[in-house]
Amino acid sequence: MEAREPAAPAARETEGAAAETAPGMETAAAEPSAPDTQALLVEANEKYLRAKAELENYRKRVQREFAEIRQYTKQATIEEFLSVYDHFQMALAHADETPNVTTLNQGLAMISAEFRRTLEALGVVFVEALGQPFDPNEHEAVAQEPSAEVPEGHVSRQWKCGFRLGERLLRPATVVVSSGPSAAADAEAEQDAEEKHAKERTD
Repeated sequence: MEAREPAAPAARETEGAAAETAPGMETAAAEPSAPDTQALLVEANEKYLRAKAELENYRKRVQREFAEIRQYTKQATIEEFLSVYDHFQMALAHADETPNVTTLNQGLAMISAEFRRTLEALGVVFVEALGQPFDPNEHEAVAQEPSAEVPEGHVSRQWKCGFRLGERLLRPATVVVSSGPSAAADAEAEQDAEEKHAKERTD
């Protein structure tokens, strides 16, 4: 029997077709796919919503903490003044029981001292202006009057005390400022000086 030759030409044609197709397939697989714009938009929107929610939660937490701090500060301040209130109530109770004005004045002085101690414990500084040079940063002048004892431009009377908390002025001191000796006082002083000088010459 005669041996049949293998179908080599057909096999070679198949391999050639495969070889021609393979490079094209590799090129198509290597090309990156186009970005999904809709997916990117959804992702960005989700990030925005998360950031917005976190910011809102942070704002609410800060407001809550600030409210708690204010409440605690108010409570601590009120507690400091409770003893002053107790002393004041005791003074009122004893005012009707004793006709002694001196005792009543002593009780009021104790309340005033307790009140001052409480303010100082809270960091409040008293602005004492009497006899001091007038300072518009700490004093509020309501009047000006002549004075032979107080130099011109100095505080001759203090109507209300001023208060400062740290570097902040809570209330200026209400004062009356001296304008120096009056014209009549100057004339009287000059006359006294002349009389004294004349007496010295006579002696």
